[in-house]
Amino acid sequence: MLFFLTHIRDIFARSHSRGQEILLSRQAFFRLLGYLASCVVFSLAAQGHV
Repeated sequence: MLFFLTHIRDIFARSHSRGQEILLSRQAFFRLLGYLASCVVFSLAAQGHV
C-alpha cells in the first residue's frame, strides 16, 4: 500500500510544477479545514448547542 501511495505521489509531482503543487496543496488544506468546521457546526447543531 505504501508503494502505491509513493507511486501516486511521484506521478502527481511530475505532472505539476512546484508552484502548482503548493497552490493545490493549500487549496486541499483549506477545503479540509472547511469540511472539519462544518462537521463541528452540524454536530453542535444536532446537540442543540447552536
